[in-house]
Amino acid sequence: MGKQIRFSFEKGGSFVADMLEDLAPVTCKVIWDAIEKPWTEKMINTKISGAQIETPYLPVSDDLVLPNENLWHFSNCGDIATISPFEYRECSIKGYLPLMVVYGSPKLYIPTVTHLAKQNIKRKDDGDTVRQRYKKNMLETCRANVFAQVVEENQEEMIKIGWRIRFEGIEGFTVERC
Repeated sequence: MGKQIRFSFEKGGSFVADMLEDLAPVTCKVIWDAIEKPWTEKMINTKISGAQIETPYLPVSDDLVLPNENLWHFSNCGDIATISPFEYRECSIKGYLPLMVVYGSPKLYIPTVTHLAKQNIKRKDDGDTVRQRYKKNMLETCRANVFAQVVEENQEEMIKIGWRIRFEGIEGFTVERC
């Protein structure tokens, strides 16, 4: 089994995620090193790369620039990601990375993409998806390095926590190595 991380929340609930070292090796190493000791912060609800909860304050070195790895704009439910300062220059905070957990589906964003593209966008049966067809164009303003995936048996709990933070507001959490 590969490396895993656990998120635990102050109002209850936790979930475990598998690190995707084969898809995002540098990002996984940066995150793993950053949580050598359990790290506690606050999570808020945002929608940068999907319906997600996030903290913008994971401390890293001031000069860190991550490579683009396993890069997605429309993330899947259960994806855990960060955004390199290289990708998010104008909004990044020197010495910090955002840490994001996607608790919603990219299907929620298809009407928005349809509106922006000024054309009807449908999924194809040939395996081509909206997020692949629009991966490298102006519709993507903030792509994320997906470096972990919430384990299947914890997805329901993760979704409940995401919705709770969306409706009840900011909540403390701790992330740690398993």
